[in-house]
Amino acid sequence: MHASLWVRLRRYYVAGILVLAPTALTLWVVWSLFKFFDNILGGELRARGISVLGLGFVLLNLLLLLLGFGAANFFGKRLFALWDRLMQRVPLINKIYATLRQLGELLLGPSRVGSFGRVAMVEFPSPGSWGIGFVTSTVAGEAGEKAGTKVCSLFIPSAVNPTTGFLLVVPEERVTYLAMTPEQAMKMIVSAGALVPPR
Repeated sequence: MHASLWVRLRRYYVAGILVLAPTALTLWVVWSLFKFFDNILGGELRARGISVLGLGFVLLNLLLLLLGFGAANFFGKRLFALWDRLMQRVPLINKIYATLRQLGELLLGPSRVGSFGRVAMVEFPSPGSWGIGFVTSTVAGEAGEKAGTKVCSLFIPSAVNPTTGFLLVVPEERVTYLAMTPEQAMKMIVSAGALVPPR
């Protein structure tokens, strides 16, 4: 009876963790992001005696909207193009700026629909075993010319830690496209295959 009670208590404890942990971690991440963005302008406001929680976050979003509105009109586009050329010509800074701008356009710009938009699998790292990844490009480029066939770029994230992975340039006929969404594929990768999306 004592052992049975201990088993039930342990099961209840684990169930409690499974209920509370995802919510608590989600709220912690959201709160941390909120504080980070709020402090960008909130720190300056507090230094001037204005201490209102969330005001820095609101002002940052208004500033981003104003910058986006300005960059979208005719004069803003010309000004942004001038600033872009200036940043591209500054030694050292131009490398950092160009990389960050390309990443921003990849993740947030119009090209994001095509990038990481299709999930596929390819035999990797050896025949008979398969890796799941994201087709990032179907542009041939120099790699396609050297290979003499139509190729595509495939990014295969590392399990659990998807911020690292492998970039494969493979013939397109070796790529098998999957119906799962990028979100489903990412859940499967992060969970090391434990969360398999339904067919």
